[in-house]
Amino acid sequence: MHERGVIVVATDPFGNTPRRPYLLISDESHPFVGDQYIALGITTKEYAESVPLTGAFETGTLNRDSFVSPWAIVSLQDSDVDRAVARVTPELIDTVTDQTMQYICE
Repeated sequence: MHERGVIVVATDPFGNTPRRPYLLISDESHPFVGDQYIALGITTKEYAESVPLTGAFETGTLNRDSFVSPWAIVSLQDSDVDRAVARVTPELIDTVTDQTMQYICE
């Protein structure tokens, strides 16, 4: 099981790329904890609404400057996760989940 705040490399559920990084934002309250995760897409393309990961790593890293896309919500199966590569700060998780909620229920 991977914890909230971990960046994983997983199969793209939309089939656009073979594998890509995602930030896991679900926690142990998820009804299928350990089998399924709520995640946000990470990209190397910066948009005005994206959140930079620069300086937000507690452990690990990504090999390129990257940005979380708070609107790019996916449900990942644990079987699609290849590996965990990093963990971000609680502050970054709060920032991106607050922004995600604005897209869902403003």
